[in-house]
This record gives sequence, structure tokens and C-alpha cells, in this order.
Amino acid sequence: MLSYSEIVTIIQESATYQTQNVVIRKLETVFLENHLVKKPVKVITGIRRSGKSFILKRIYQKISGEIPKQNILFINFENDRLNGSLTLESLRNLYDIFKLKSNPGYNRYLFFDEIQNIPAWEKFVRTVYDSEGDDIYVTGSNSHLLSSEFSTVLGGRVLEYTLQPFTFKEFLDFHEYNHLDLFSINERKIEISQLFDTYLEYGGFCETFLLPDSQKAIYRQSLIEKIILKDIINRYRIQKSDLIQNLFLYIARNPGSIVSAAKLGNVIGINDKTVSLFLSHLSSVFLLGRIDKYQWKTKKIFQTQKKYYLSDNLFTHLCLESRKLENIVYNNLIEKYSGSAVFFLRDEKGHEVDFVVTFGRNYYCYQVCVDLNDENEKREFRSLLNLRKYRSDQELKGDKYYLLFKTDSRMVKDTPRGIEIRQILEFVLTE
Repeated sequence: MLSYSEIVTIIQESATYQTQNVVIRKLETVFLENHLVKKPVKVITGIRRSGKSFILKRIYQKISGEIPKQNILFINFENDRLNGSLTLESLRNLYDIFKLKSNPGYNRYLFFDEIQNIPAWEKFVRTVYDSEGDDIYVTGSNSHLLSSEFSTVLGGRVLEYTLQPFTFKEFLDFHEYNHLDLFSINERKIEISQLFDTYLEYGGFCETFLLPDSQKAIYRQSLIEKIILKDIINRYRIQKSDLIQNLFLYIARNPGSIVSAAKLGNVIGINDKTVSLFLSHLSSVFLLGRIDKYQWKTKKIFQTQKKYYLSDNLFTHLCLESRKLENIVYNNLIEKYSGSAVFFLRDEKGHEVDFVVTFGRNYYCYQVCVDLNDENEKREFRSLLNLRKYRSDQELKGDKYYLLFKTDSRMVKDTPRGIEIRQILEFVLTE
């Protein structure tokens, strides 16, 4: 059993963070504005190294200035001092010691980082939540953290937030390009465009921002290996680890391609049932995100045809620039609208719209290209124009149709009625 002195050491180690180049993220603001509201349980999920722990540490620092520190239990369950103590019984003993030392005149706050390492942890959280009234924050790197069992145990006692790596706007905040509008974007366009190219290539993991390119590549490989090995292969006891790695690499080379389990099975050399299982695992640890096909005539969702994207452009190192741009737009839309509202469109003639957001009865549609030029403009506009034909005048009033590009090299810059063209850099900063 851990002593109180050892628990204090674990708390101090778990809650320590670097104070340089701090970017205040939206989720942190939400929590700080509501940190006096004890219930329900706050759960943050997201890919490893996306900043979940950092947000908890920032909230800890805020609260520790308002109440006695002995009333705040902050545990990172990947701390090596907990080896051999990752059981439900050990967690209960640790909590009882903490509770005994806390000041009964103040609220108690519990911060549990990477709690999925404790089997049946949800039963402990439910018991404490109902009997003690503590304010509880939980993070985990697996979307199944709120599994059906957990949801059943906790009922409606939880608020879940998914944290992605830094958006491009947050990336600019880190580099002290703050409070940008169209005027300041144009004034500093050369520097911002250079930073966009960096973000396009290496994405939004904060730990990479000050690394040289060679070190970013090492960081990427190490992160992929850790996620696939620790969070998938070890967790689910997968025997042929090379197959799931090959599947991930295939998606990394072809993000945004329309695929099916049968097609991927033929490529990788496994049956479609195993492909579906592996894709579920890769999605559950937030390496991949999926969007389904939406039929614009019948308004039905077809889950047999899917597109997979990568959770950050750090993982797009194997694909073409057009796919990198599409991946950035995907993550921008997921951040804004949530995954359940984002689809792609394709009709029987092969006309495709990269993304459609179903916003109530309205469609927000996005077509993405690297360079809009005289040769491809008709093709790029065609799918958006075809979609508009199936919409009533009333529906079109609320719809939005965007053609997003990196560069526009057309000699004559005519745009069809009802379609707005936007540079991707401007879109991700102002949309």
C-alpha cells in the first residue's frame, strides 16, 4: 500500500508542466468557467499527446490556488511509481488515504489521467460520485473509455469531450500570431503561408513545434509505434501485429479514398471481418476518423462505402499534397461540427463532393483542390453545381457551397452563382 508521502510525490509529478509557450485552448476555457460546478463527471478523450493531461494540469494549478492542495488528488496512471498498484483495490486504498488527509471544509477534486489502465475503474468513479460528491475529471486515450458498460454504470452522470491536436489557429497562437482577422492575415501572409506549409507537413502535436524536421520524423514513428503497440496490440492481444500496422500505413498513403472492408482485405491479405475489427481499433485510439457516404437524392447514409482520414497531418507523410489538404479540412470540420454530421457525397455517375455537413435541413458542402486552374475548374465546380440541382429554392437559401483551394492560377476568375471560393489557409482561420 502506498504511503501518504508517496501519494503526494505522485500528485506533484503528475501535475507538473512546462510553462513556456502556453496556448489557452477552448476546452480549458470551458472547464475553468465551470470548475465550481461539481457534477457531472467530466471526461476528456483523444489521441495520445494531444494535450489532455496539460489541460488537467492547468485546471489543477487554478484550483490549487483557491483550496488546500490536500483536497486535490491528481494521478497519472502511467506513473512508474504505480507499477503493481493498478488495481481497483489499490485505487480505493489510495483514495481513502487521500480522503482522510483532506480538509472537510472544502470541496475535493479528483483528476484521473489515463484511467483506462485500471480495470473496472468506472465502478469506483460511480461509487465516489454518488456517495462523496467530489468533482471528478477523467482522461483516456481510447474512445471506448465510455463503453456501453461504463455508460450503463454511470448513466447520465458524465459529460464527454474529445480533444484533437492543435488546430492551425492554435498552432499560430503558439507562434504568437494571435487575434488574426482578414486584414492581419493579408498583412502577414508570407509568414503565415510558410507556417501553414509547416503545419500541412507536420500537423498539430505541440511537442513537435520546436523540433527540427529530422526529430519530428522520429517523434512521429515513436508515437505511432506506442499507440499501435500499447493501446491496440497489447490491449486486444493481437497476434499478427504486422497486419494492423500495414493497414494503418495503407490508409496513411490514401487518406480520403473511398474504401470498403472487402477492398482493404484484398490489399492487406486478410478477411473483411478482421479488417473491420482492425479499423475499429485504429479509430478507437483516434489514429483514424471515418466518414460515410451520403446519398443526396434519398438522404440515406451508406456505411458500406467509407472514407478514412488521419487524426492529424503528422501522419500524412506518405501521401500527396492534395490528400494532406483534404485531411486538414476534414479535421477542421470535425472540430467544428463533430463527426456525426460530416459525410461525403457521390452519385451514380461518379460525381463526388469531398465533404458535406448536414446542419439541420441544410447542407454545407466543401470541395478541396491544390490548385484551381483553367484546366480543372469545370470539373471542380461540377459536383457542387449538380448537388444544387436537387435542392429546392428554400433549401438553397440556407445551404453553403465552398470550393477550397491552396492556389488559384486561373486566367479569368469567374465563379458560378451560389458557390463561394476560399483559400484553405483563410478558411481554417476564419470559418
